[in-house]
Amino acid sequence: MGFGHLRAAHNILGLGNASLARVDRAPNVSTLDRFVWNSSLYFHTYGSRDAESRNRILYEWFERLMRIPEDHESPPLTESRFIRRLSQLGIGRLFFESLDGALPTLLHTFYLHAMLSVYRDYQGKNYLLLCDTDFHRVWVPVNPTRGSLQYMVPITKSADRLISYGVPPRRIHVTGFPLPVANTGGPDLVNLRDDFDARRARLKSNSDTPLTVLFPFSGAGAYSNLLSELVMSMLDEVREGEVHLVVSCGDNEHALRSAGKLFKDCGLGDSEFAEILFDGDLFASFDRFNQVLKSTDVIITKPSEMVFYAALGIPMLFLPPIGAHEAKNRDYLISSKCAVNLVNLKDFPKWLKKERREGRLLELAETGMERLPKHGTFAIDELVRSP
Repeated sequence: MGFGHLRAAHNILGLGNASLARVDRAPNVSTLDRFVWNSSLYFHTYGSRDAESRNRILYEWFERLMRIPEDHESPPLTESRFIRRLSQLGIGRLFFESLDGALPTLLHTFYLHAMLSVYRDYQGKNYLLLCDTDFHRVWVPVNPTRGSLQYMVPITKSADRLISYGVPPRRIHVTGFPLPVANTGGPDLVNLRDDFDARRARLKSNSDTPLTVLFPFSGAGAYSNLLSELVMSMLDEVREGEVHLVVSCGDNEHALRSAGKLFKDCGLGDSEFAEILFDGDLFASFDRFNQVLKSTDVIITKPSEMVFYAALGIPMLFLPPIGAHEAKNRDYLISSKCAVNLVNLKDFPKWLKKERREGRLLELAETGMERLPKHGTFAIDELVRSP
């Protein structure tokens, strides 16, 4: 559905032991499948962007739809029953028929086809990777004990949520989130340690090296308005080479147009300190993104799957969350002392200099490096290949 789920899949593919099936694309979709995917994408995209506008009806509906129950509440089953009904209508049939009875191991990074696999009684090894710290009941079948779907979760608290939904503990595995192998380097984390040593030197209070600030757009292109405020606030710093600003658009042409027009209007179109990452091939854009991460010093992001990248030792500054799952992601990282909420954008350049001078950016980076799980990709690979 979004960059977060595809990014996780791409990172697992980095080990070279799997192939990718896009279940929302030909040849795996019927006319009805395509209608369901396109409708879902529309509501996700514009529901997310509506947070920026005066007309918040769609956004508020999106927020209510994805609400996570409090501990004392019974989880809603409406959405789970809707997915079951989609299965009865034949959604996903072409994909499962394409497997030709070979029963390959499936690893889903989004709930829809994972749930459809349960309702179709898929007999092969079957895993669902959750890309947030907490999540809606829709990630679990109506009958949570049905089938043999195995769950991979990033943290122990995620496992607790699944258990509260009725999933048997024996089918839950705390693996961590799959970080890109290009950035970890392998189970010994050699690349991560080398990159972090260089970042630590740049973040030190006595360093005068320009800091690289990364602003990654979501798949829906949310918060393009805040990018404008950010660029205007730090225009002098970028022009003078004190800050290197990188805007990552993935394959999102809406984000590319917004960022390109903004840079041109601000006179940064030819600046070596203002960079836009874009590739029409989404997975090639992920590769470029992972390379830029190596020299990134600060990430400004909504608390999506990017929260797990704090494990690379990169300080996180959070935009407001979109959806209850992102609010939970934010709380997890802030409580782990690896991130802070973004300050008033007009004050951002002063804040950035002050936090660097007083050592707090370095502290955020070191805490993420020390505390957060980093071996998710390898734990997932080992689990999937186990007998």
